[in-house]
Amino acid sequence: MSVLQDATLDRLKQREEILQICYWYQGEGLGASFTPQSVMAFLQGSPASIAGAFEELASDGDLRRGDRGFEFTPDGKRRAARMFIEGFTDFQQPGHGECQDGCCDGDEPCNANHTNCNHVKPMWQARTTARLVCE
Repeated sequence: MSVLQDATLDRLKQREEILQICYWYQGEGLGASFTPQSVMAFLQGSPASIAGAFEELASDGDLRRGDRGFEFTPDGKRRAARMFIEGFTDFQQPGHGECQDGCCDGDEPCNANHTNCNHVKPMWQARTTARLVCE
């Protein structure tokens, strides 16, 4: 691969990383506006290259300039979500014996009816049939 091809691929990776970080940033409630400075700690690259990538993402229609920085366009948010999900799905899977619903805590492995959950009570307490439910 040529130096130019390497640089182009690196630029594409950086832009995708920026979209994924912005999607995560927004999902964590850190804000709906992003600046190169707000995501720089999560990226490798010079401040100038990161700022340039933001401008390119805006030029491509994934981001737009807002009052407090850059914001997702509807298409950009969908694209970022798809990339985030594809990139992190394997990391989001529970380990062996962990609750698939993500509702159990403690050291005991969760079982199918959540009887090891700390928040389970018989449904008769919830005024229905006698089976267990997670609240």
